[in-house]
Amino acid sequence: MTEDGIGVPLRRREDRRFLTGRGRYVHDIVRPRQLHAVFLRSPHAHAEIVTIDKAEGAGEDGTPVHH
Repeated sequence: MTEDGIGVPLRRREDRRFLTGRGRYVHDIVRPRQLHAVFLRSPHAHAEIVTIDKAEGAGEDGTPVHH
């Protein structure tokens, strides 16, 4: 190790929070009228989407259904 900072261990402020289970993550944020998105990757290279059935994801008036 050198004295100029290369290879010198640094103490980070956020470590204690995460190590003790008190970290905050984007997943923990809840806002009014918050929506969620899911991205699904195709197991088929260069596949084309032909149709999308959005009946399960929307209510009768077309607004998103919250589960």
